[in-house]
Amino acid sequence: MKYLVIFFMLICCVACTPDAEPQWHMSSRLNYDGQAVNWKSGSVIGCQLCKIKEERVVEPDGISIIYTLYQRGQWRAEYRESHQARIVLGNNAHALLVKNKGSGTVLLENKHKQISELAKIGTPFILNMGEERFTVVISQFDEPRFGTELSDPLPVKLNYSVLKSQ
Repeated sequence: MKYLVIFFMLICCVACTPDAEPQWHMSSRLNYDGQAVNWKSGSVIGCQLCKIKEERVVEPDGISIIYTLYQRGQWRAEYRESHQARIVLGNNAHALLVKNKGSGTVLLENKHKQISELAKIGTPFILNMGEERFTVVISQFDEPRFGTELSDPLPVKLNYSVLKSQ
């Protein structure tokens, strides 16, 4: 009888545990456990070990706003509102140039052209940078002089989110 009670208690404990740990998911925006991340809030609903820090960086083409998400003190994700046509990955470890190809498509390249990736605006895509893997979604890319013959660049507007895979 004693073993039957212990067995029953063990089954109840297993049945009460959650099926899966909360997960990160990138759709048109970053989500944690089914909840959209509010970058301006400073925290993530349901993640006590997460903290969002806001930074404003003065660049030649304007001020970029960067929201960096840290989980357990480690860089995990980022949202940028930038005036430069580049995507920065992994705590400034990697950068890719962004070029407009028209019809909501962009080309991402590193400066040595070792990486060349086509992506659709608003659609998540995966980038492998050495040992690291990132999911990226570009939410906005406006390039004022796209399709013109003018050589002087104008500031662009590039908004994107990056999530580092674990």
